Amino acid sequence: MDWIKDKSLPGLYRRAREGGKYVWAVKARVKGAGPVTVTLGNANYITPAEARKLAKPVLAKLSQGINPNQEQRKAKKVAEARGFSLGQAIEQYSELAHWKPKTRKDALSTLQRRFGDWYRKPLASITRDDILRRFTAIKKEVAQKKERVAARRRKEGLNVHETPNEVGLGEAQRAFRYLSAVFNSFASDDAAGEKLIPQGNPVLVLKDKKLRRALQPKERYLDNKARQALLEQLTQSSHYQYAGSINQEDADLAWLLIHTGLRLDEARLLKWSEVSITDRFFTVLDTKNHQKHTLPMTNAIYSMISRRLEYRASQPKSMQSPYIFPSPLDPKKPTSASRTFDRLSSEIGFEFTAHDLRRTVATVAADLGYDLDAIGAVLNHKRKGVTAGYIQKTWKRHLGILEDIQNGLFEESYD
Repeated sequence: MDWIKDKSLPGLYRRAREGGKYVWAVKARVKGAGPVTVTLGNANYITPAEARKLAKPVLAKLSQGINPNQEQRKAKKVAEARGFSLGQAIEQYSELAHWKPKTRKDALSTLQRRFGDWYRKPLASITRDDILRRFTAIKKEVAQKKERVAARRRKEGLNVHETPNEVGLGEAQRAFRYLSAVFNSFASDDAAGEKLIPQGNPVLVLKDKKLRRALQPKERYLDNKARQALLEQLTQSSHYQYAGSINQEDADLAWLLIHTGLRLDEARLLKWSEVSITDRFFTVLDTKNHQKHTLPMTNAIYSMISRRLEYRASQPKSMQSPYIFPSPLDPKKPTSASRTFDRLSSEIGFEFTAHDLRRTVATVAADLGYDLDAIGAVLNHKRKGVTAGYIQKTWKRHLGILEDIQNGLFEESYD
């Protein structure tokens, strides 16, 4: 192929290509290295004068030891990397994150719900201003939805639950907590020596603007009057003539929670293989802090577990579930308990949740004089500090605490 030198500028050539086409090209030596060819463009569209203007900065770079071809390849890699979308980032991060199944489901649904329209956007293109606008929009959307629900409840003569926090703040903070984790996962990554996210994690603007405030913790628990109402309803629901909406699984699940302080998932996922009726203890393996949690059975718990075991034994083999609280639709799966506390609250006449029962256990234990360490051990709170690592908890150590809680829950101690 022909190389035709430019008459005015050394190093500039008009180069023939296959098919009779010509291009402008610079051919020169890189300072400290060998010769290179840098293509400038189609000679049919670029005049000789324009080609000389394009060639001069290229020649200047070559004289400084800079190879423009390498710069172009690097720029292409960087551009491709920075085209990496939020959706791709979430997909990759979700494969690496050590999420429990429930957390994974919540994280992915929250990210899709709150940032689904951003999934095609390059990760690097999401700005701090985008974050601020979306944070405000989420709070506004939640507040509007809550007000519509509250207006309907007031119209129906129902109570409206008040929250101690700004409406929508919790949802917005949870959404951006997940999003921030995604950005942090890629903040140190680079492409061809350039940062994948040049501006860093844009979610940090919420911290800089002091918008990520600590939420006031929920303080709702069942006082003595509410506990008595719960006891009466659970007792009634076990009567053969009871015709209300609470089923036996609802009652037994609530009974276990208010006597142990277990988290809802820890209780509903409990398997018969994790229970020792003979030695009267059970072990929760799938816990929030990933530390197995063994608790003794007080009389109240033992009576309920024994009754459920007898009922299980009376079922055909194909219907015998591995779970203490099986799904009513499929005995091979655990109950979802998705409507359990709606039914309980409706029947008893006041709203409460599984976590309110957990707070109730802690409150009763504190009223009985137990310190935070003892209560935390029963609730399986993660211990902090070096010394805590040397303190081994045993299920027998918890027996006295749980028996006191059992006898302090209701007006009459359990027989």
